[in-house]
Amino acid sequence: MKTYAAFILCFICCLLFSQVAFSQDFSSVDSDLALLESLIADTLSNTEEQQKLLDDLRKSLDEKGNLIGNYESIITGQENLLKDLQARLNEMSETYKMQSALSRKYERRSRFWRTFTLIAIPATAIASGSLVWGLSK
Repeated sequence: MKTYAAFILCFICCLLFSQVAFSQDFSSVDSDLALLESLIADTLSNTEEQQKLLDDLRKSLDEKGNLIGNYESIITGQENLLKDLQARLNEMSETYKMQSALSRKYERRSRFWRTFTLIAIPATAIASGSLVWGLSK
């Protein structure tokens, strides 16, 4: 009977120790599950924050793309204005060349007539004076 009592005592101790061991295992599983839930919640939160950041980045890139498009259209407009200005400057240069050529031509003619007038008037006066003097004698 002593062996039977020892066997029962051993059996009860084994049952108590196994429940303690199982309870420790279940409590560690509970804490592991709680930690896993916390990690999942943090991951979801980080994912949402990263998605918001990606959306903000997309919006920013779209806005910058629109600005670049606007700048390109402004630059194209300015290039067209510069081409028009270049064409007008070329036209003005041609006009200046024509006016310069006409001015040189006018200057030559003016010099000729000035010289002719400076020589012809006194020569005419001398000739008519000599003719009048010659006829009056």
